[in-house]
Amino acid sequence: MNPWNIVLGPPGTGKTTYLLNTVEKLFNSGVAPHELAYVAFTKKAATEALTRAVVKFDHDEDSYTYFRTIHSLCYFWQGLNKSDILDRKNLRAFSKGVGEKISSAWDGENLMALNSKGDNMLFLENIARNTCMDYKRAWQLANSDISWMHFDWFVKSYNNYKQTNFLMDYTDMLSGFLNMKNSPMLKALIVDEAQDLSALQWKCVHKLAQNVENVYIAGDDDQAIYKWAGADTDHFIKLEGNEIYLDQSYRVPRRVHDVALNIVSRIKHRREKTWIPKEEEGTVTYHKSFEHVDISEGDWLILARNNYLLTKVEEHVKNAGYFYTKSGKPSVTDNLIQAIKDWELLRKGKSIEAYRIKKIYGYMKAGKGVKTGFKTMKQADPEAFFNINQLKKDYGLMVDDIWHKCFDLLGNTNTQYIINGLKKGEKVNSSRIKMNTIHATKGGECENVILLTDVATKTYDELIRHPDNECRAFYVGVTRAKENLHIIQGRTKKEFRIMI
Repeated sequence: MNPWNIVLGPPGTGKTTYLLNTVEKLFNSGVAPHELAYVAFTKKAATEALTRAVVKFDHDEDSYTYFRTIHSLCYFWQGLNKSDILDRKNLRAFSKGVGEKISSAWDGENLMALNSKGDNMLFLENIARNTCMDYKRAWQLANSDISWMHFDWFVKSYNNYKQTNFLMDYTDMLSGFLNMKNSPMLKALIVDEAQDLSALQWKCVHKLAQNVENVYIAGDDDQAIYKWAGADTDHFIKLEGNEIYLDQSYRVPRRVHDVALNIVSRIKHRREKTWIPKEEEGTVTYHKSFEHVDISEGDWLILARNNYLLTKVEEHVKNAGYFYTKSGKPSVTDNLIQAIKDWELLRKGKSIEAYRIKKIYGYMKAGKGVKTGFKTMKQADPEAFFNINQLKKDYGLMVDDIWHKCFDLLGNTNTQYIINGLKKGEKVNSSRIKMNTIHATKGGECENVILLTDVATKTYDELIRHPDNECRAFYVGVTRAKENLHIIQGRTKKEFRIMI
């Protein structure tokens, strides 16, 4: 077996492009699509690679059998079905059975709500298995206020529930694959986002790599921000093989690059690497508060280390009348805007389908905008067309005024917000202003980035104890900027200090 190729790619250096060019070379050397596995940590990265491969190469999508997340590959190889996997319904049943509130299950990408004691216990249970650590040791390291007896009881109950109901969770997909005698017969293996893999996922990678001549492991340990969720960054740092450096960034301008280097210099445990910014100078600006940044035009990405810190920002953006998305959810939905457009079509004498009218009725009060019993449009063929006069006559419509006088269920505040946004020329579908946590935006980029430096108390404590982890997080935040970086100074002493 040849030595592994370690592809080190700092922010914006084109790791995916390099890997797909490698795929092309492998195809040209005689490797068939089904003999090559391209696995990634996130579904987003795996999907992007598959989409680009379909466009770039002369193979249909079904040929790329192993272009997947690691979880998906393990799921596929074991021949599992959706009915084999613990879902929300199962989780609710288990939650009820043990008397512990649980918001969501581990989703394979370490993204899980931690809103209750039950959430924290389920998270810790998965962390233990993903880090290949015994439960008691994981519990001790977590320094939790949950007693060992209670956690041990929870773990046993959870495993018993899965066994009794013949169910697997996402972590079981990995361990199930490792317990199999066979693995895919591959000639080439490419692993992207390798810095975020857990110890259990690394075991899967090593199993996949058995007797494979061409292995490419790509990542950037400086962007390893999931250690809190089980990522074994040390494994990536210590990997040995042929090192391939991608040193030219096509995203990060010079001034933003300077800030990034200042942050990365504070990371003690890392692979040494150099990278070059793009030619543009870019800008870096400090602000005492978010309100001092003019976001009236252009595309913006607003980032915070902790989600609750975006609340004040959201309030300001909404009061200013700008449309936005927060954590991927739009402030004004496409359905609402379409309902507004459809309503105005009706008022102009046009006819539209019943299923679209049903959505309009959904924003009207029964007994005021539409007669009680007519909101669901049960009497009408969903595909049938109706005009406003027909609706008044046969389908309970009671009003015909402009939308914001008829959509009573929106409330005055939301109605005025939408009116202000439309007057400003805001486009709902463009999502020019996005808000999110640093972790949820990893892999993204934007012309203008606003970075909040305040952190939660727990995060600040982590910064003091393990500065490397928080430096990596803010390094990722800074390097999302393609042109302009705006740094918002902390309102308290609990902040991550960034120097220009």
